[in-house]
Amino acid sequence: MAVGLTVYGFGSYEAVTPAATDTGSTTVQFWRLLAVGSGVLPVLTLAGSMTDLEAIGGRSYHRLRALVLGVAFVGSSACFLAAVAAGVGTSAMWQTARALIAWFGIALVSGRVLGFTYAWLLPFATLCAMLYWGFDSDAGQYRWWEFTAQPAGHPASGILAIVLLVVGLAMFTSSPWRVYRLARFWALRRRTGSGVDR
Repeated sequence: MAVGLTVYGFGSYEAVTPAATDTGSTTVQFWRLLAVGSGVLPVLTLAGSMTDLEAIGGRSYHRLRALVLGVAFVGSSACFLAAVAAGVGTSAMWQTARALIAWFGIALVSGRVLGFTYAWLLPFATLCAMLYWGFDSDAGQYRWWEFTAQPAGHPASGILAIVLLVVGLAMFTSSPWRVYRLARFWALRRRTGSGVDR
């Protein structure tokens, strides 16, 4: 809610950030900076002090956990998009929705790899890289992978955001038990496929 209020009040303002351009800096609208926070916050609901115990939880626990994550993402995204529509304008809503989907996927990958307490780390590192190298000063436009700055109908950025979301969801669902069962399945399949009966 606080992020949404900040976007409503200051979303259209611009901040000067360092960049690999001729001038050494670029301007970025605040909503682009704050979208990463709104995409990461739902994933931080998965952080806890009993992660080892949670990892071996039953099917109903993991379903509830996925439901909480989904509700948190939809709720925070709706608040953020409403704040962008009211504070920045409806023209930035599609860009914002694409950015939220991508940041959410990156946060899920970061949470699975680094632990959900550190789910913010990879998205913020990605944001820093995108802000610094995202503008091609020779061509005078943003690079195709800078999904927060491309116009709403930019196909490469849309595909990239969807791929990041799918990879993030796949990483989220890859619990230790599922990874073990999948590895065991492939090992057994390899053995039976090579002529060894078990």
